[in-house]
Amino acid sequence: MATVTVKPFKQNKRTFFGEREGLASNNVLSAAVGKDGRVWIGTDKGVSVFENGSFVDVPLFKGSVQAMFTDSKDSLWLACGNTVCTADGENRNVLDGNVVDFAQDNSGRLFAATVNCVYVLDNSPKKYYTAETEISDIAIFEDTLWLAAGGKLLKIDKEGKVSTYETDTLVQAVECDSLGMLWVGTDKGVKAFDSKGYWVGNEKVKALCSYNTNRILFGKNGRRYIGTNIGVGIHDGAKRHFYVAGYWLPASRVTAIAESGDGNTIWVGTENGVSRIETVMMTLREKADNFVALTEKYNVRDIGFVANRFIDNATDFDTGEVEISDNDGLWTGTYMLSQAFRYAVTGEEEALEISRRSMKAMLYLMKITGIPGFTARAIRRPGEKGFGNGHPEWHLVTDETGEVEWKGETSSDEMSGHFVPAAVYCDFCATPEEKAEITKALCDIVDHIMSHNYRLCDIDGLPTTWGNWNPDDLNRNDRWFNERGVNSFELLSFLKILDHLGADKKYHDEYVRLVSKEHFAVNSMRRKLDDARTNHIDDHLGFLTTIPLMMYETDPDILQYYLIGLREHWEYERTERNPFWNILYGAYTDECCDLDLGINSLCELPMETMEIPIYNSVRNDLVWDYEGEERFGEDPQLLIPLPYDEKPFATYDHNQYLADRNWGGYRIVEGTFYLMPYWLGRYYGLIGE
Repeated sequence: MATVTVKPFKQNKRTFFGEREGLASNNVLSAAVGKDGRVWIGTDKGVSVFENGSFVDVPLFKGSVQAMFTDSKDSLWLACGNTVCTADGENRNVLDGNVVDFAQDNSGRLFAATVNCVYVLDNSPKKYYTAETEISDIAIFEDTLWLAAGGKLLKIDKEGKVSTYETDTLVQAVECDSLGMLWVGTDKGVKAFDSKGYWVGNEKVKALCSYNTNRILFGKNGRRYIGTNIGVGIHDGAKRHFYVAGYWLPASRVTAIAESGDGNTIWVGTENGVSRIETVMMTLREKADNFVALTEKYNVRDIGFVANRFIDNATDFDTGEVEISDNDGLWTGTYMLSQAFRYAVTGEEEALEISRRSMKAMLYLMKITGIPGFTARAIRRPGEKGFGNGHPEWHLVTDETGEVEWKGETSSDEMSGHFVPAAVYCDFCATPEEKAEITKALCDIVDHIMSHNYRLCDIDGLPTTWGNWNPDDLNRNDRWFNERGVNSFELLSFLKILDHLGADKKYHDEYVRLVSKEHFAVNSMRRKLDDARTNHIDDHLGFLTTIPLMMYETDPDILQYYLIGLREHWEYERTERNPFWNILYGAYTDECCDLDLGINSLCELPMETMEIPIYNSVRNDLVWDYEGEERFGEDPQLLIPLPYDEKPFATYDHNQYLADRNWGGYRIVEGTFYLMPYWLGRYYGLIGE
């Protein structure tokens, strides 16, 4: 497959600001950018200006600052109730009624609209038009005034003639572009209007927003920003975004939008603060470095374990702590795997150091139990959450570091997360001494599995719930039918790794026996069952354990079974546009792998992989799939997942088809979701920079 060279792309990133960052109030009503580039935010308790990374109070008004406007002479106008003035406190005038908006015509006349009247702000305000219904917005093209009033669109020409245009919706906002075309915000979305009688809405052009729209802003680079009751829409050429509350916005209802002078930053006001959304040019490698830096700063604990970090809120990453997860070895290992591929591509010392630290942490898990070949899921020390709480799966021991508790009930997830990264580490990073130590540890695990009838057995001598690769169970016990394909594939992967590492010939012989006598290779042809795309743990394990079998197996007959299974699995999950699935499939098949979609997913992924409450189900443009609900009682999910910057973030083993997710808090996830496919793609030459 040819290499795709990825040019720098547009990357959105966001920052929240509220009272803690200096805003007069979280309840934002208006926003504007002054001639000096400073951002002004009006709230229900006054106005604040952005300086040196935070907001400071401006003692101009103490009430609700509900409208702002920067005129053609770069004067910033503000309205508080029925009073208007410039940002320097001059040109203060009191109008009849609360001011809702400003506009300026091509001759430079400045208009201010109150709830029932339009004024021209010359040396003294003059009434220009009195409305019979309540005005909500105002716009001007050349010398023609347009009003959103009483749910209708009103046109007032230069002679003062009034024309009324009605739709089957309630008009709430209006904006004009340089062509004289109007975009009209209604309770049922945005409609484009030719200023004569032709309307186009979402029913004709699907790109147009179909949500209750109360704010519209045309940006300097042709972008359109649409403020709705459930989020903000951004039209940027052929690219569309729609961001609901959660990662991108601090609240659902958009109350204000302003664009910075370069056109690459917008400020979106809500009832719970303001979001700065910046667009920067970035390379895939720069984004990879960002995820390494974030992971190293926020997701590493103890001797090098990598896991999610619980934080107190969506803006302060320095709060909280790294969790002691159920799968410390899996997440540490997959992060290490990405860095081992990075080291193979670049030879960078940082990648080697991270890989070595992670490998040592994983070896610690393999040894701390004191049971040869039985690996702990996680460890915790005195002072860490839960230590000493008496949970039966946590076991207290003392080693050279002092007291430590290790967690049992180890699963196939843990074994896959140890074997695959360890093998790649041995290939690219390990010294001879390290390779010998790792090989011995992996042999102990397989010896443990084989000596316990192909099961992981815990400290009590009983099998763990999910650590089962017994051929009789996988092939002839219906209880294990769902695990037949993926668990067969896992065990073959473990044995092939040991064969590759030069371990005892018995592992090679057992590999051949399972392939030929227990049809494990045939089992792997269907490692993913039709589950209505509701269970994704086996997706992760299936694709992960593909790596060593594709790297080390040379028998073309055996490879046919693995490749057939890989194709079946990838096709079933193809609509996910998962960058890891796509890039791995292309790397080992040299077939069309939707590489463009995988790379686009890498570009879409937000700059922080954060698990945060997000509710997209309020949207009316989603296509739902009820198969999982009908078959398994699962929540409805989407037929096709949302773009990666719009949907709730989820790791590889979680459901990418969900519209909503609420973890009950905030977590920063280590950067493997991005780093694994990126460095795999670089190593196999699919991605070039």
